[in-house]
Amino acid sequence: MSKRGSTSGGGSLSRSWQALAQRSMDAASEAADTAAHTLRLAADPRARQVRKRKYALWTGLFFIAATLGLVGITALLAVWEIPAWALIIPGAMAAGAAFPATLAMLRYRRLRATPLPDPRPANSRKLPPHGSAARPAMYALGASERGLFSLLGVIERTQLLPEEELRGLTAAANQASLAMAATAAEVVSMEKAATASPDSRGYLAPTINAYTAQLGAGVRQYNEMVTAAAHLVSSGNTGPSAAAVSPMSAQRYRGELTSATDKMLGWADAFEQLGQLRRA
Repeated sequence: MSKRGSTSGGGSLSRSWQALAQRSMDAASEAADTAAHTLRLAADPRARQVRKRKYALWTGLFFIAATLGLVGITALLAVWEIPAWALIIPGAMAAGAAFPATLAMLRYRRLRATPLPDPRPANSRKLPPHGSAARPAMYALGASERGLFSLLGVIERTQLLPEEELRGLTAAANQASLAMAATAAEVVSMEKAATASPDSRGYLAPTINAYTAQLGAGVRQYNEMVTAAAHLVSSGNTGPSAAAVSPMSAQRYRGELTSATDKMLGWADAFEQLGQLRRA
């Protein structure tokens, strides 16, 4: 009897240690994801531009407040009829503070006049938790997004597409990313519900699988758009192999990109409508 009790106690202790180790691994993975997300936000061009604007604004406001305060002190000292030489110090400090205030506000005005870079959802979106069925698709989507926006930068600099088409392509990519992110969020919500209520797992599993399959289809469609953009960039190469690429090929690659973008938009619109019907 004591031997069986000892064996049972040892098995329970082993399971407790395994559960503790799993929780520790999950917490470490979550911390790593949070750190990576923070780094992506810090490196995002749009976020950097916004931070520069805020820094210039706060710097300007600080020195403006310092200038006004020093001017007020100078005026107060003048009212008290103190010697004129005593007014030189706060007056000079006010003039010195006015100079960086002017520079900071001019810089802020220049930064405000510069358009912000297009938002990159991959930099501002956290991945689903480890173990989620949506995580592999969203991880692949993030890599594809970074590749696409790098290619869009090349297309913009080399003017391979008109500005209007480039904006449309960027909007289509962002719309598709938002649709897939919303789908992934629903998958995570259903997984949490299934974990909290094991009885509902059997009902939710088919929906989770269907959503995950749609995510996979969306990522594949997104990759087609990335491939078409890469073909277009290669057609505009100015290196030694540029002569091998005919204008007809460049036009064909541009058509491929347009077709892939239209398909991506169609997928995103259809899936958004299906999501609205399911919520209704």
